Amino acid sequence: MRRWKILLGRSGTVLLAIGLALLLVSLIPAAQTGTSMGTQHLGPKRWGSWYYETILTPQQSLRLNVTANGTLNVYLLEVRSFSIYDWMLENYPDRDLFDFSNVTYLEEYLNANPATIGWQHQIQNGGVEYEYYPTKTTNATLVLSNPTSDFIQLEYRVTMTAQVAPRGKVQTLATWTIPIGFLLAIPWTVDILRARTKKD
Repeated sequence: MRRWKILLGRSGTVLLAIGLALLLVSLIPAAQTGTSMGTQHLGPKRWGSWYYETILTPQQSLRLNVTANGTLNVYLLEVRSFSIYDWMLENYPDRDLFDFSNVTYLEEYLNANPATIGWQHQIQNGGVEYEYYPTKTTNATLVLSNPTSDFIQLEYRVTMTAQVAPRGKVQTLATWTIPIGFLLAIPWTVDILRARTKKD
């Protein structure tokens, strides 16, 4: 029984140390590695994906900031923009590329490929901020869509950041390992304290 207490206690202290180390790693601030920003006009019933496109790993994140003076749909799609156009060309071979900027084709693509939507939001005369953390290596394309019959002026800013480790996963591991390690180490720590008390 004593050997089990020692084994579990030492395992607990190791888990506790690992959990605290992971927690410290997750607190290291992310480094900014790139920024894309600009002001655009988007015509009625039009969409665009030219604003930002990149490949992300779990160690990276995208911070999005988009404002518009009307109704604007914002999508972060986990595909390259060429994949969207390829799908449209395959399904509508008689259309030219300009026709594909109509929101109807984007909506049909999204309905047929809902798994590609990493995040979406609708702005109405305002703005939105969002930070996207991928769970795997993935493509990321910012798509902005004007579903109304009005011209819209919009501003966007996309910042890519890099971290030492995937923050979400590291914090999840830390929240599990610290309490488990603490519970496993308690009986062994109590025995050590009792033994020292008896010696005194």
